[in-house]
Amino acid sequence: MKTKICAHCGVEATTLYRIQTPATGKGWVFVCESCCIKAKTVAGYRYGGTWQGYRH
Repeated sequence: MKTKICAHCGVEATTLYRIQTPATGKGWVFVCESCCIKAKTVAGYRYGGTWQGYRH
């Protein structure tokens, strides 16, 4: 299984969510589920897909 680090809190996870918020500027970042849920409450939040570190 592959892992990545959450861009906001630094936790290592096998599933991350690609998001954009005003705080990230025009760039996309990968965040964990907890940080994604928090980001959804921010005006200007955009979801860009899910990254999963395992093969089906």
